[in-house]
Amino acid sequence: MFVDAALNVGANAMAAAYPFLSLHTSGAVTSSANESTAPRIAAGWTAAALGDISASNKAFTGGAANGPCIRVGYWSLATGGTYGGGSLLTGDQAFNSAGEYTVTSITENGSST
Repeated sequence: MFVDAALNVGANAMAAAYPFLSLHTSGAVTSSANESTAPRIAAGWTAAALGDISASNKAFTGGAANGPCIRVGYWSLATGGTYGGGSLLTGDQAFNSAGEYTVTSITENGSST
């Protein structure tokens, strides 16, 4: 098993490789399909701690009014690029009537515990 310091190296490398977030209207986190009309935004990942990285309070605009929003995706570029995975959203899973959605918190757990 890797120690947390080594896991931090890996987590920070993934954060650097996938610095943009997208919202998706359906599908599994293993797929880049069904990206919403909301433009990608900078993730602003935290520095890794115990192998984990997180981002919080990420506000998106430009989605479909009252449309579905079930997962967030991780991308290498603001447009195009390589899809690195994602996370299912919990709680409210729809854009508001203005096409806005805020991801309150996401954490990628890479810790040894």
